[in-house]
Amino acid sequence: MSETGATDGAVAQIQTRCPRCHEKYSGPRILPCLHTLCLSCLHKLEPLSTLGVSGKHEVPQKSVLCPVCDAEVALPPGGVEELLPDLLAEGEVLLERLRSGGQEVPCDLCGDGKAERRCQDCSVNMCGFCCQAHRRQKRTTGHPVIRLQDLPPGSSLSPAPCCALHPSEGLCLFCEPCALPSCRDCALTKHHGHTLHPAPEAAGRDRERLRWALGEAKPWLGLLDTTLQGVRGAGEALRRRAEALRGEVETFTEGYVRAVREHRTRLLRDLDEEVKRRERALSLRGARLQQRLSDLHTATGFTEGLLGRGTDLHLLRAQGLALSRLRELSLGDPGTAELEEATEIQFKPREEVGLCRGYQMYGAVRVGGAEPEWSEVRVQGLRCVQQGQPCSFMLTCKDSAGEPLGHGGERPRVTITYKESESSLPPTVQDNHDGMYLISCTPAEAGDLTIGVCIKGRHVQGSPFTVTVTSRQHPGVFHCCTFCSSGGQKDARCGCGGTMPGGYHGCGHGHKGHPGRSHWSCCGCTTEKSECGGMKDTAQRSVVRTVAL
Repeated sequence: MSETGATDGAVAQIQTRCPRCHEKYSGPRILPCLHTLCLSCLHKLEPLSTLGVSGKHEVPQKSVLCPVCDAEVALPPGGVEELLPDLLAEGEVLLERLRSGGQEVPCDLCGDGKAERRCQDCSVNMCGFCCQAHRRQKRTTGHPVIRLQDLPPGSSLSPAPCCALHPSEGLCLFCEPCALPSCRDCALTKHHGHTLHPAPEAAGRDRERLRWALGEAKPWLGLLDTTLQGVRGAGEALRRRAEALRGEVETFTEGYVRAVREHRTRLLRDLDEEVKRRERALSLRGARLQQRLSDLHTATGFTEGLLGRGTDLHLLRAQGLALSRLRELSLGDPGTAELEEATEIQFKPREEVGLCRGYQMYGAVRVGGAEPEWSEVRVQGLRCVQQGQPCSFMLTCKDSAGEPLGHGGERPRVTITYKESESSLPPTVQDNHDGMYLISCTPAEAGDLTIGVCIKGRHVQGSPFTVTVTSRQHPGVFHCCTFCSSGGQKDARCGCGGTMPGGYHGCGHGHKGHPGRSHWSCCGCTTEKSECGGMKDTAQRSVVRTVAL
């Protein structure tokens, strides 16, 4: 059973010092965010919150805040002691101490001497005497034996793992239902009837899954880095745009005296407030992208180390953490549409803004494009929505002054979701090029729809809202005669409004208005597989229910 596996790319360097105490790792444990801390440092973390219960006995599941990435991570029911040990970091610390002469390793064969070399095939550390005996045996004479000081980085010094219940048996099997390694004896007792595979085979399969997940996640490193550079570039462009606007404001206000100076101060204040607001938004966006990039670097580095130097058993136990973290960081969209909106600030020198000290003032700082707080939706076309029929509503875009935009080109984001199933419905957005957009869809199922309309990532007036889609199925009964279908009740009333001879309210055979053949009692339609046209009569609900029964 091999201890390490080769990777297709470069292997990340394993850190030997705790990021919290900055000392060499002592009992390192892996948090769900894939950051490694000393066991003593983990004990010092204060519990952040209780996320829920775990197990049949409803033991509270606590969480802590990772001191490296500030992510809230859940702890196992047994606390930090049950976190997965970082065998790679532990082995690297031991190797570093061996190279510096500050650590001695006992011989795994005799237990008395000081280990000097390690057999890579047998995974044992040997003293000089045992090493000579190891080489004299015909079965092990060709095994590669390396001095401990010459072991490559990431090498393990641990002996081949053995079963705690059967020390003479190696953990050569892996139980799928229990997700635990097993020896052959435990496979016949504790794991009887379970699906077991050879440990190298199970590790090889999980190694491929990790390679695939790593290949999916790696492109995000470049994408997030590019987007982060875009955020920084947009910040620079925003500052340059702000300086240009200040120049325009200064040029425009030179012709005025006291009133114009006061007006200029007001303009610059409005501009600075908008720039600061957008800088805060860009700074927050950049911080989130930087954190996500850092987290993805951590996850990919951990996975590469796991693939490159992790033992099969360690890989089997840690692959779930790595897969979960890589998938979590690979979801969503880094978002680039907001960067184009960062510099959409305009100065309108010919716009009248009222009097200042008796003088008519011109010039205002306006935010370009539509403003969600002023834009609105009109849902008159959604009052009666039927299954399988197209429906539509209008979106009117307005600027920061509350005036219609007057031109198209905006990018409204429309989401239509069923409340019950949470399935989405694709909308169609038609730009009328006058600031108005026709949004339509065709619901294939009956139920309640939640419709949201956003501009620049914010909801417009009236969004989100709920629309009820009704079914077009017949509520009545398809029969030959209301009188017959009601069991001969004289006061039975049909939806078609007909009257039988003798004054009965049902539609009998052959009277005026009777179709002369089977029809629906709700609308009088004679086609069985047809859409309901609605009730024709406002009959008493109890009588209509009698007819239906």
